[in-house]
Amino acid sequence: MDTTTGGLLERETLARAGPLIGLCTVALTAAFVGVIGLASGATGGVVGRLPLYVLASAVAFVATLLAAEDRRGGGVTTLIRAGVVGAVGFVLLGLGTEGVIYAVTNPDAVVASHLFVYLLSAAIIASGLGYWAVQNRGLVRALIRGSRI
Repeated sequence: MDTTTGGLLERETLARAGPLIGLCTVALTAAFVGVIGLASGATGGVVGRLPLYVLASAVAFVATLLAAEDRRGGGVTTLIRAGVVGAVGFVLLGLGTEGVIYAVTNPDAVVASHLFVYLLSAAIIASGLGYWAVQNRGLVRALIRGSRI
């Protein structure tokens, strides 16, 4: 593996992106397992935990508003960004928590069936695509607008 400047995988890039992609992969895998758990009806007590998920998303929303307040774009861009963080936080926290509960209460359904390996693979791909999309957001915007590249 080439770790020199201009190499395919530089140490700085790996040090910065590796933990982020790892964290996103874990969160997405838990969320995917949560979808399976909710769809199967095996995660009882969801309604009792829902207020905590709403509270966590509200905290993420306000924290993002405060963190992005002084950055460029301001105004509507900051509000949209905070709304997206709040919504994504709600979904990932809610589904991720339900996924952990489902995996702990039904380990055979998750591990023995190899379902976990498929969901982990999907999460790794989604994390990599997400990282690429953030790094190439200009290209992604052009693709969304239907512009020629």
